Amino acid sequence: MNLRTAIRTVHSDPLWWRKILIGGALFMSIIGAPFAGGWIIEYIDNSRKGYATPLPPWFDWSTRWIMGMFAWIIDFLFYVMPLMIAGVLFFCVAFSAVLSNSPGLAGQLFAVLGAILALYLTFVFLSSVSMVGRLIYVQDASPEHAMSMRAMREALRPGARAVYFRARLASLPAYLPAVALGALTFLAASRLTIPGTLLIVALLIWLTLSALLYAHLIVVQIYVAAERELERRGLARVRELV
Repeated sequence: MNLRTAIRTVHSDPLWWRKILIGGALFMSIIGAPFAGGWIIEYIDNSRKGYATPLPPWFDWSTRWIMGMFAWIIDFLFYVMPLMIAGVLFFCVAFSAVLSNSPGLAGQLFAVLGAILALYLTFVFLSSVSMVGRLIYVQDASPEHAMSMRAMREALRPGARAVYFRARLASLPAYLPAVALGALTFLAASRLTIPGTLLIVALLIWLTLSALLYAHLIVVQIYVAAERELERRGLARVRELV
């Protein structure tokens, strides 16, 4: 599936914009974010079953919140936890530099650690590990499978990694609206001293998160199509029993 087909599928629901704006509003709080994550998981499940439209309605809040928590934990393990580890390493390097009075060495180590972290995050994003983990979560109904190294092995599996990589490349333009709105939000936030700017920033944050949620819906369509391509090639992942 190409990007245009994925967009057309999402837009085939006449209420797509309203549902996405609701999700974006929920996305703005720590408590509400799991609802948005659970909504995406439900959309993955529906799309895999052939019901890509209409988008899921906003109901069954408790179940969706639990599913969303597991979805965000998957992202946390592959993205946020390495950042936390890097933060601890940065602190240790800075502390050691202060004790040894060698700021030059500290700067070099910071640069090396920063480069390694940037390469890791780029690798995780392009290899689709997080998205593959969500597909595993939906297929196996097993959060522990999705949060284990099985997601990494599946994303890098011979025959599958090229398909997932093409899906990632095809999905990149879907993030452009969120990136553009995020840049506008940053520019507006830098001018908070101007009256009324705070309200504008809040509105832009809402629209940015809504655009990010919209991108996730398009990404879901592209990766579900990638799964089907693997099935046609006889390379489908075998479901693992809990």
